[in-house]
Amino acid sequence: MAEGSSWTRFWLSVTLPVARAGGDDNHLRASSGRAVAEAAFWAPAALLPQHGVHWEEAGVRWEDTGEPNLARAIITHGTLEQAIEIAVAENGQPRWVQFQRWSNANPEKEWRLQPFGGYLDDFQNFEGFTLPTKVEAGNHFGTEAYFPFFQARVEEVRFPVAQS
Repeated sequence: MAEGSSWTRFWLSVTLPVARAGGDDNHLRASSGRAVAEAAFWAPAALLPQHGVHWEEAGVRWEDTGEPNLARAIITHGTLEQAIEIAVAENGQPRWVQFQRWSNANPEKEWRLQPFGGYLDDFQNFEGFTLPTKVEAGNHFGTEAYFPFFQARVEEVRFPVAQS
């Protein structure tokens, strides 16, 4: 997703194209949801203000959910807006993420908002950062139709070395 456009391409063994999609408003709206999900699942601190950046300038604002241990962020990117909820354990670790994502992953193959989300677990410390090492996510989160199509087990995290 860049400069108001989005695309998805999958290759088998880096040589054989097997899927290509994008270039329309539905794909752009769906990819915006994916970008927000990636931030919330892997680096929720990226949604927090830091180094003098204000929420409004960054396109992120927080709302009170009225529930303890539940945070809601509203992320704006151009004309796109995405609300996301993050459940937080007593120790501050995120436990699950959920939001309404624009998708056609449904029996009718119709573009619409539908639940998406997943769970984060088995947190470990990597060079001072506590990160989940078990993540699962999928469509229809919180319903009987939930299908966790993404499942990851992180074994190692390496950070790039800063060049001077």
